[in-house]
Amino acid sequence: MNRHPINSPRGQCGAVLVVSLIMLAVLTLFVISMIKTSIIELKIGGASQTAALNMSAADAGIDNFLSLNSGRFAPSWLTLVGAAGPVVGSVNYTAAQGAYSALGSSVIIVATQIGCGASRQVGAQIGPNAQQAVQFDIAGTASGAIGIGGQTVVHQGVQALAPAGSCP
Repeated sequence: MNRHPINSPRGQCGAVLVVSLIMLAVLTLFVISMIKTSIIELKIGGASQTAALNMSAADAGIDNFLSLNSGRFAPSWLTLVGAAGPVVGSVNYTAAQGAYSALGSSVIIVATQIGCGASRQVGAQIGPNAQQAVQFDIAGTASGAIGIGGQTVVHQGVQALAPAGSCP
């Protein structure tokens, strides 16, 4: 009676080695795929953070411009010089001068008068003595947050009432 034990070397042909190498290759490919995915997600997150910082800086610049020039929005106001025109330094606002200097963005504010004419609101007076309205577009362009780059443009509309006959 010659019995061979189950664990005899003759019964194994290297199948475990082949299966383990295949499993190792599959796991390696899976890990490489996950690393590439995480790198892409980090880049997306960084770009999103830069856009959010630029948006905050542009909003802060516009808010600063509006507060510095509160009550001055009138027909042809932007072309005036001196105390009647825009506040000195308010057209070229940089975040370093305000509360948002930590963001590292530079913000340029451009104000444009886009319209002047009869006020079109419910209940407005009609006729030659009616108030008029002037509209401005305040554009804030923020760029370069944290040295990464990117650019965000924010537009804010402003309308102010003007006395009759102010608009040409």
